Amino acid sequence: MENKTKAKLFFILVPLILAVSALSGCIAANAIQTGLWAHTNSEGTGVSLIGHLIWYENFHNWDGYIVYDTEFHDNWENYNYRVTNISYDADNYFHANIEGLDRLTEYHYRAVGEQKIQGVIRVGVDRTFIPGGPRVIVQNPSFVGIDSAIIEGELTHLGGAASCEVYFIYGTDPDNLNLETTHETMTSTGNFNAELTNLSSCEKYYYRSVAINDADTWVSNEVFNYWFAVREFTPGMPAVTSLLPHDVTETQAKFRGNFLNFGGTTECEVWFEFGDENPNNLDEKTDNITLNATGEFFIVYDGLTPDTTYWVRAVANNGICENRGDIKEFKTLGALNSDPYPKDDGKDTTGRNPTLSKIIGKIKQRYPLIEYYLDEFPMLKRFLNN
Repeated sequence: MENKTKAKLFFILVPLILAVSALSGCIAANAIQTGLWAHTNSEGTGVSLIGHLIWYENFHNWDGYIVYDTEFHDNWENYNYRVTNISYDADNYFHANIEGLDRLTEYHYRAVGEQKIQGVIRVGVDRTFIPGGPRVIVQNPSFVGIDSAIIEGELTHLGGAASCEVYFIYGTDPDNLNLETTHETMTSTGNFNAELTNLSSCEKYYYRSVAINDADTWVSNEVFNYWFAVREFTPGMPAVTSLLPHDVTETQAKFRGNFLNFGGTTECEVWFEFGDENPNNLDEKTDNITLNATGEFFIVYDGLTPDTTYWVRAVANNGICENRGDIKEFKTLGALNSDPYPKDDGKDTTGRNPTLSKIIGKIKQRYPLIEYYLDEFPMLKRFLNN
C-alpha cells in the first residue's frame, strides 16, 4: 500500500513541479543539450551538428545556434564560429549544416540556446567530430551454432576516403572486448561479416564493429545509438519465450510457449515450470516434450488449485544449454464461480430488463473485434458463448 501511495504521489508531484517551474520562469540548467553529428556529403567535408531543447520548453520561445572551433573553450563565446541559420526539427531538436570543413581536422562544438523572453542563455557540453571519419554499425548474427557464429556489420560511410579497414572486436565482457577478427578492406559502403569459431558454449559473447580510414577510427558506440552499438549472442543456447496460458479453468490450464531457435542442435526438450507461492519459487513442472521444429507449443496441465494465482514459464534444453522464458502470471477460476453465467432461455423474466442473449448480441455488434481476444479472457469467453 505504501508503494502504491508513493507511486501516486510521484505521478502527481512531478508534473506539478514542472508546471510550477515553467510558470515561475525557472529554466533548467540543462535546457539546451549538445546532440550528435552526421555526415552531409560523401566527400567527408560537410556535417550536420545537432542540438536539443529539453522537452517541456517551447522552442518558439528560444533562439538556438551552434558554435564550433578547432579547439576546446570553457566559455562558449570564445568559439571561433557561430551558426545562427538553424533548422528546427520535431521533438525540440535543431541542427546546423556546415560545409567546406577539412576532413582530417578534429573540431569541437556546442549547442547554445537563448530564451527570448528572459534573455537567459543555456549551453550544452562540448563534443568533438572529425568530418572525414568513417561510420559503422553492428547487426544481429546471421548464424549461431553450438560453438561458432557469423557476426554482421555495416559500413555506412567512408568519410571521403578511398577505402576503409573494417573488423569486429568481441569477448565475454562487454566492457573489455579483447579479441578481434581479421581486418577487411572495403572500397564502398555495405555489409561485412566474420566467422567466429572455437567459442565456449552457453557463454554470452558481445561484439562491436570498427572502421578505420586515414582520418579516424570509429567504433560503434552507445552515445550515437545503442541499438547500432553492441550486439550479443550465446553459442549453443536455445531460444524460448513464454506466452500467457489459455483455456484456464478451476484445475486446468494450457501452458504455452514459443520456441525460436535450437542453438545449433536438431531437436530440443521443452517443458514448463510453475508454482503458486511466488514467482521466485517455481517448484512444480510439467512433463517434457521433444521439438524438432520452431514455433508455438503447449502442454495442458490438470491438477491446479481453484481460485489460485500461479506463475509459469517455458524452459528449453537442447542437451548443451538450458534457457528459460519470462514469467507469466494467471489465476485459476473459483470453484463456486465455475459457471457464473447460467444458460439463458431467451425469456425476459422481469418484463423490464433485456435478456442475456440480447446483451451479448449488442456487445458483439458494438465491438466486432472482441472475439479475437477471447482466449486471453476465459471468463469473458464463457459469457459471450452463452
